[in-house]
Amino acid sequence: MKTVISTLALAFIVVFSSCSSTRNVTEPEFRDVSNIRLIKVGLLQTTAGADLVYYNPNDFGIQLANARGEVYLDGDYFGHFDLAEKVSVRKRSEFIIPVTFKVDNIGAIKNRDIYKKKQAMLRIEGYAQLKKSGFSKEIPIRYERMQDVDRLRSIVSR
Repeated sequence: MKTVISTLALAFIVVFSSCSSTRNVTEPEFRDVSNIRLIKVGLLQTTAGADLVYYNPNDFGIQLANARGEVYLDGDYFGHFDLAEKVSVRKRSEFIIPVTFKVDNIGAIKNRDIYKKKQAMLRIEGYAQLKKSGFSKEIPIRYERMQDVDRLRSIVSR
């Protein structure tokens, strides 16, 4: 009985200490997109890969187990992304998220005037599954910013 009580007390201490450390959570900072590569070209869909570089300003690390979402350019659907592999994120350090991106070729052709612009509004909506100390939580991904279209042109023109 003493073992059960001490185990429960230890569990509560761990849970409350982890909760207090997450009160001051700062969102990771986007740094860059690198290593853009073409994986497979198809009639209806093209698959590309990229490494997203982020910085974790927090005093704790986590594991990014899964991420998925939709990508929109100037409000039009452009494609779908998935996390290529699990990522361990260390505290106060840069980390790389390898993603695979599936471009809807029909949508890209319909909206070909987007390639004539210098910049376009990029919107990403999705979910990420985070793990820490055996606990798992799914959080929403929301990103919206004007982006340079030159990198997109480099993928499509290959």
